[in-house]
Amino acid sequence: MAVFTAVGALVGGGALAGAAVIGATAAVVGTVASINAQQRAASAQRASLAEQQRQQQLQVRRSQRAAIRQAQIQRSQQQAAALGMGVTGGSALAGGAASLMSQTGEALGYSTQMSGISQRITDLSQQAVNYGARAQTAGAIAGLGASIFSASGGFQTLLPQAQGAGAPNASALLKGIG
Repeated sequence: MAVFTAVGALVGGGALAGAAVIGATAAVVGTVASINAQQRAASAQRASLAEQQRQQQLQVRRSQRAAIRQAQIQRSQQQAAALGMGVTGGSALAGGAASLMSQTGEALGYSTQMSGISQRITDLSQQAVNYGARAQTAGAIAGLGASIFSASGGFQTLLPQAQGAGAPNASALLKGIG
């Protein structure tokens, strides 16, 4: 608070200085609260993305186990059918088993690829959250700076000799920006 008292004294004291100090204090407190809230929101978003990734990994493992289980069932059914027909060996039985293994490998490979893509999507979402939080924090800091700049007199303080007709004002200096 001593800083704001010093700022108030520099501005010229009185009610105007007090209002500027109160405004600057409110801007600082608001900006700090905003930054803290943004950081908590980004943290919650990161936790949410981590849980989504965990969920996707569990789904992939479940589908892989289901594919293996289905292949085992089909292999057992083929062997039972072959034994029922009196076939105990041969290329047809071996070819059927190989086909099942190939299909199972394809299913597992696909689920692994999808898991990798899901991981990449999650990583990119995380980057977006991080960049968004940084942008919001920078915006809050810029707002704080603008509040302090305005409370300290703005362009009139920077350009005190530029008074009267034709002198640049804040809107003239900022024309075309933004």
